[in-house]
Amino acid sequence: MAEAEKPPDFWSWLGAAISLVLGLWLLIAGLRTLPLARGDLLVADHVGSINYSAPLMRVSSGRGSSTYRTQDLWLVAIGSNQQINYQRLYRPARGLWVDGIDRLDSGQQVRFLVDPGRQLVYEATSRGKTFLAYDATAETLTSAAHRSMLFGFALLGSVAWHLWPLALRYWRERQGAGEAHGG
Repeated sequence: MAEAEKPPDFWSWLGAAISLVLGLWLLIAGLRTLPLARGDLLVADHVGSINYSAPLMRVSSGRGSSTYRTQDLWLVAIGSNQQINYQRLYRPARGLWVDGIDRLDSGQQVRFLVDPGRQLVYEATSRGKTFLAYDATAETLTSAAHRSMLFGFALLGSVAWHLWPLALRYWRERQGAGEAHGG
């Protein structure tokens, strides 16, 4: 009975290289998705009614595409050194909503905690009422980060699993060649 032909090493190495790059990319993306500490966020105070739009976002994945609604909020954030960042567009994390900001009284101040780097709203509060909680945003971002890192580690594990036989065979061939030459 003929032995099944093994795929050439080239394809194994290529597949491992692609998996390695994708695994590292997912791992780094997960680390970058982790939430900032509350103290690292900037404050964006807004007084009075706030205009916002609610665009429909489309997200494609391996299982197809889906849509979700988000909020576009134009806010001015002030850094800890009192440096004013220009008015920018901020959004809550995917799947979250700053609830109740369409029912503000005139002159009512709302305090937003934002990340200007990722243009994310982490928290929105006013007069003791929380419109969006920091904990909900942190939980959403942490969950997404852990999911990305899990897939990244799985891909890196598959690289090790597939490269181990190739490396072992290569090492044995090198060792056998050394013994054949009197080494």
